[in-house]
Amino acid sequence: MSLVTTFPPGPKPKMPGKLLRQFIRDPINTLSKIAREYGDISYFKLGREHIYLINNPDYIEKVLIYDHRNFKKGKRLQTAKAILGDGLVTSEGDFHNSQRRLIQPIFHPKQIMMYGSIMANYAARMRDGWKDRSIVDISQEMMQLTLSIICKSVLNYDVESEAQKVGKALTTVRNYSKRLQSPVGQVLDKIPILSAPKKALEAKKELDSLVYGLISDRRQQQGESNSNSDGEKGYNDLLTRLLEAQDSDSSQVRPGNATTTSSSSSSLPTDGKMSDRQVRDEVMTIFIAGHETTANALTWTFYLLSQYPDVEKKLLYEVDSVLENRVGNNGESRIPSTEDLPKLQYTEKVLRESMRVFPPVWTMGRYVENDYSIGGYTIPAGSSILMSQYVIHHDSRYYENPEQFNPDRWTEEFKTHLPRFGYFPFGGGIRGCIGEPFAWMEGVLIIATIAQKWTMRLVPSQRVKLDPAITLRPKYGMKMKLIQRRN
Repeated sequence: MSLVTTFPPGPKPKMPGKLLRQFIRDPINTLSKIAREYGDISYFKLGREHIYLINNPDYIEKVLIYDHRNFKKGKRLQTAKAILGDGLVTSEGDFHNSQRRLIQPIFHPKQIMMYGSIMANYAARMRDGWKDRSIVDISQEMMQLTLSIICKSVLNYDVESEAQKVGKALTTVRNYSKRLQSPVGQVLDKIPILSAPKKALEAKKELDSLVYGLISDRRQQQGESNSNSDGEKGYNDLLTRLLEAQDSDSSQVRPGNATTTSSSSSSLPTDGKMSDRQVRDEVMTIFIAGHETTANALTWTFYLLSQYPDVEKKLLYEVDSVLENRVGNNGESRIPSTEDLPKLQYTEKVLRESMRVFPPVWTMGRYVENDYSIGGYTIPAGSSILMSQYVIHHDSRYYENPEQFNPDRWTEEFKTHLPRFGYFPFGGGIRGCIGEPFAWMEGVLIIATIAQKWTMRLVPSQRVKLDPAITLRPKYGMKMKLIQRRN
């Protein structure tokens, strides 16, 4: 006697492929509409894939924290392996846990505080190079800035002179990754002479060359440091930690070698050390994941400030009040530092609310390994679970007037009563973003540093449209006019 599967409610289009086309064209509105119509858990098919949309913070908490061992990363991030390899974002199981333990100290709160001066100084250099009444694409500016900051602070590599070139290559591989998430894109990807796969391959080779060059240079510096008779201490950054964890006897995978590592626990040597390829994957992950989400968050923040002058006014008042007494020898206000962070409370609320309205990571997926019961339904093994930060963050059950940008909503009382996963821009659980404290500090310091000197206004001709790839970015960039506040 066969068991009949009881599916949760969900859309059942009469025309084959209609829902898939809607999802490809506008995934955010498609998921939002399904969540509104069908509630906490819904079921639908995208092509041959069985999807369960979870729209309840308590259910999301069960999936991400209490029952996380029953799931693997979803297809969206699995496609990212084409670029990231088996880095911290895409790896699984024991291998992921080992990598996380190795990398975690670099993002320890005490260690992160040491990066504050890099963040503020780099932001000050960028803002001081701007011209009054000029027009800049703030999306590109933030991408270059956050890329420079993550490279200098975590990899001890000054990429500023190459930031534009590297940024262009990163944009190419990001667009390629988005393309791979489409079934059509995966088919076209098998035709290497087409423009998109060819350009992506060239960009990937360019980035690989840079990363492997970093590995080679750092190994040479380590050798010189070790042979130094005065015992001079070398770097204590992520790249150094990764190289020190290497097994000198393990196979070295070089650029051009088709060999790839597996994300399974069997790919991890018994001593927990790594090959060059594994080091490359972690560095590439930091390159991309370590700056793009923050850059998008900042871009949307400055856009929202330009649209809500009352919020902008309160932000500027706080920044001026906190920093006006921090005057240097030249009589000008000093740039913010980590000492100012506890006082920049409204600035933090602005960033928090911006990531509610436009969460940089807008959806998360999990692959169900074993039949899973939740919400009165059984989700069969082989199905996919979707959880959308964007959908939850715009749910009127948790946020009054959810479409309104209102940083004042973030009172301590409000945060206390909000469900744990009523707000989760960085994910959560065992696979939560390891760089979350880094991103919070970086975002607040950059906003305050730029707001010291500039306000921005959206160029009238600028089209603002969401581009929901792996991260949520503005589809057409974000051109804004700069208005200088002080000399």
